[in-house]
Amino acid sequence: MELQRPVQTTETRDTAQTIAGRDAASLAIAVPIAAPALVVDLDGALLRADPLHERLFALLKAKPLAVPGLAAAALRGRSALKAAARDEDADFRIGTCPRRPAVERLAREARDAGRSVTWLTRESPATEADDDMTDALGRDTERRRPEPSPEAEARSLAARHPDGFAYVGRSEADLPLWRAARERFGVDLSPGLRRRAEAEGLGIVELSRAPSLGRAVLRSMRPHQWLKNLLVLVPFALSMGALHAGDAGLALLAFACLCALTSGTYLLNDLFDIDADRRHPRKRNRPIASGDLPVVVAVAASAALVVGALLCACALRLAFAAALGSYLVITLAYSFRLKRMALVDVVVIAMLFTLRILAGMLLVSEKPSHWLLMFSIFFFLSLAFMKREVEFNVVSQAGRSTLSGRGYDLADRLYVVCCGISSGIAAVVIFSLFITATIERSQLNYQAPELLWGVMGLVGYWVLRMWMLTTRGLMNDDPILFAARDRTSVLLGAVCAVLAVCAQVVHL
Repeated sequence: MELQRPVQTTETRDTAQTIAGRDAASLAIAVPIAAPALVVDLDGALLRADPLHERLFALLKAKPLAVPGLAAAALRGRSALKAAARDEDADFRIGTCPRRPAVERLAREARDAGRSVTWLTRESPATEADDDMTDALGRDTERRRPEPSPEAEARSLAARHPDGFAYVGRSEADLPLWRAARERFGVDLSPGLRRRAEAEGLGIVELSRAPSLGRAVLRSMRPHQWLKNLLVLVPFALSMGALHAGDAGLALLAFACLCALTSGTYLLNDLFDIDADRRHPRKRNRPIASGDLPVVVAVAASAALVVGALLCACALRLAFAAALGSYLVITLAYSFRLKRMALVDVVVIAMLFTLRILAGMLLVSEKPSHWLLMFSIFFFLSLAFMKREVEFNVVSQAGRSTLSGRGYDLADRLYVVCCGISSGIAAVVIFSLFITATIERSQLNYQAPELLWGVMGLVGYWVLRMWMLTTRGLMNDDPILFAARDRTSVLLGAVCAVLAVCAQVVHL
């Protein structure tokens, strides 16, 4: 059957000029559909994530032993891989995938106007048990698999809808269907596809434009968390008298390596926590969870950051690279399992912070400071318990009794607070013992170690103040970032830094 290229309606053309370039979330006007039927590519146009990639990462986390079988299936092609993934995870719910609001709104308005709506899905269609997706699609709408080729599907739709249909797509594979459609809508079109459609005179109405991948990758790298990586510079700051001219550049390279590694692990963590992040009121806006960053791009970015960081670390010093490798292994173990084990999770968090300091030590000297490592473990253990108390506060306000995926319940709250405060006090005690030993031995890098008593007092006050704010419900879910924005904490930190420098260079 010969398909005639339909003529675009004046109403749709005017709408295209009005809407083109708008973001899906900001689409606030109704899109008129003159055709009696609307057909939507569910996998490409409605969903902002690839269901196959979602399923594969869920399997990688839940059934790592299934990876060899999936790899073998991938060699036989995408269809074989999809079949193998479905066999391994029959309970996968397509409704967890993020959706484009503009497409949902368009379908809802079409249904309200009495037009038929058909969803084409090449993956597993939503079932009645997948209530969230079923409600979004409309329980009275049709879901079916398309014909084997876009051309065949275009002929099928033209035969099914002799009075014409409107089609919503996203990729070049949708061109035959757009040509056969009476009205055409697109989402996140690539520049090349947009030019090709314009050259053919298709006049596709763009419901949304694709977000910047570079910006999405940068957001997923969490540059605001790089503040924590300044810990690698602590050993440099505490060894000012023994440093050489090139050590400043070495310190900056170490900081850059650690930032790249931690950003790579943040991407990995977001990949494995997609489903949990989408249920979180704040984390659901992260680029991977929201669909702004495709899974394949996130995997490539994570691999590049991690491999690049480790190679750079090896060029600096093998001991430093070993510390970063240990950080990577522990982080992966934390993401897969350890963060769901009560008490183990907070100990691991403290270890990861301490590894940052240890990495800096291994660049400065052969002998790490055991005093500093002991202080760090207890200090950051206190902050890790603080994070859990903040989560308890959120759970309590929400009326729930357990921390989702953490291994704690509300009955542990008092225990967590007691452990957190006592860990902070233990850190202060270790600091005081270090000062005493330094004064009595008159060695190390300090000319006036008595000034460190002032640092100890300020650190002790800061720990107690942070816990008071936490128990009052005034702390956010990241104490370190809270401190970076808290004027009192910044002032105390500046005074401590001045006293620590004076203790090294000033003769009393």
